[in-house]
Amino acid sequence: MRDRNQDRNHAHVTGSMSVPPFLADARKALVAGELAPADYKWVEDRAVDEAIAVQEALGLELINDGELRRAMWFEGLTSSIAGLGPVQGHVMKWKSTDGSILEFPMPYAIVDKVRRVRSKTVEEFTYLRSRARTEIKVTIPSPTIATALWSPRDSPSAYPDFFDLVQDMGSVIREEIEELVSVGCRHIQIDAPDLSFVSDPSRRDLLAEDGIPVDRLAAEGIELINDLASVPGVEFSIHICRGNLPDAWMASGGYELVAEQVFGRAPNIDRFLLEYTSPGVGSFEPLAKLPDDKQIVLGLVASKTRELESPELLERRIKEAAQYFPLEQLALSSSCGFANGVCTMADQQAKLGVVASVANTVWG
Repeated sequence: MRDRNQDRNHAHVTGSMSVPPFLADARKALVAGELAPADYKWVEDRAVDEAIAVQEALGLELINDGELRRAMWFEGLTSSIAGLGPVQGHVMKWKSTDGSILEFPMPYAIVDKVRRVRSKTVEEFTYLRSRARTEIKVTIPSPTIATALWSPRDSPSAYPDFFDLVQDMGSVIREEIEELVSVGCRHIQIDAPDLSFVSDPSRRDLLAEDGIPVDRLAAEGIELINDLASVPGVEFSIHICRGNLPDAWMASGGYELVAEQVFGRAPNIDRFLLEYTSPGVGSFEPLAKLPDDKQIVLGLVASKTRELESPELLERRIKEAAQYFPLEQLALSSSCGFANGVCTMADQQAKLGVVASVANTVWG
């Protein structure tokens, strides 16, 4: 069992950071063939160095590389596996503010058996370790990311049963974790936004159309995540949110069903990062279902709006959460990453600054 006095880190960066304009320009030049890959890597390194400097200047004690080497948050995995192929008509379905369904094209899907061929995440970690002066973490997707990579038309030729794909994704991610540990990684965050699907009846219906029962996804998914988190020598976190696109959500609803189906099945997870800025996310009451040897990181600072939260509001909400979970085992973060293009670099600095200052006020 985790020592509840072990972790005094109460200010967190969830994942991605804003892409600086010079890196965005370099990516366009790389795609256009106007910048050599070797030259692009120097630009990428500069962006990561700046992300490290921002986090350390704020006094954050557990930092990452801002996921600035990834075009999408799960690219650390998808760029490291075989089994993906170009397809037509595959989409990710999200919900808009008015409740309508938005479809975002996915240019690839699983078309063959999944196997690991490299490790982009290990490459990210080794560079970060060489530059950072504080503790560092890496973020990896949950095996349940299979929901985004599964095409009912193109994937069954390789995986007649969707859940066989989930198991193979788990095997690939275990290899990734074991290699990360072998090069000194001590903090791993597993990103599992798809676990929020259990709270949303309409999302359940959409996945059922693709042959994916959400209750089974949650049950087998969290048990697989918990098994991955059994690798010794690592502090494991899990991040559950509703996506990071502006004015769109992967799912809606509160944490009541997540608490029932997820929290109790993950004894190996040390920290839960929970997003609390989406519409209808509900109260903090489900936090009472978590064992109090965990840390809960409250995602109260929105990455989908430029408006800066007031310290007074954040302190009040933390006190509300403390009615259901021990204050010393709570922490504060942004709701999700900042790489969605909503916040400017200055906005991001201000929001991370308020995370750090409020954490210092509340927990010292």
